[in-house]
Amino acid sequence: MKLYFLLAFGLFLSAPVVSFAQEDAEKHPIDIALDKCMDKNPSTQGMVGCLDEAYKKWDAELNKNYKALNLKLNAKQKAALLTSQRKWIEYRDLEFKFQAELYSTMEGTMYQPMAVDSRLEIVKKRALDLKSYLELFE
Repeated sequence: MKLYFLLAFGLFLSAPVVSFAQEDAEKHPIDIALDKCMDKNPSTQGMVGCLDEAYKKWDAELNKNYKALNLKLNAKQKAALLTSQRKWIEYRDLEFKFQAELYSTMEGTMYQPMAVDSRLEIVKKRALDLKSYLELFE
């Protein structure tokens, strides 16, 4: 009984370490780099710079995933992807316009990084969506 208790208690103590390790393992390298950059640059301008760099990387990831997915599709699927991507770009541009209007009315420096982060999240989501479609072929 005592050995069982010690084993269970040991597992309980190691659970948070395992969960943190798993969380980092699941994080995308772009997000890990962003976290490190934000830790080094906690000022508003530093955060905006970090987020802007991550945005550029997610945009490149999106384009990489789109091209790779396009190579896997048949003609009908390619046409559907092209239409989808064009509509997504239209959505993205309209959402960015709305966000610019919204954040331009906010007072306080905290809204600057929030505005860049909002843009980043839209592009990141599309990049990850395209990656998940690509993974269907693996």
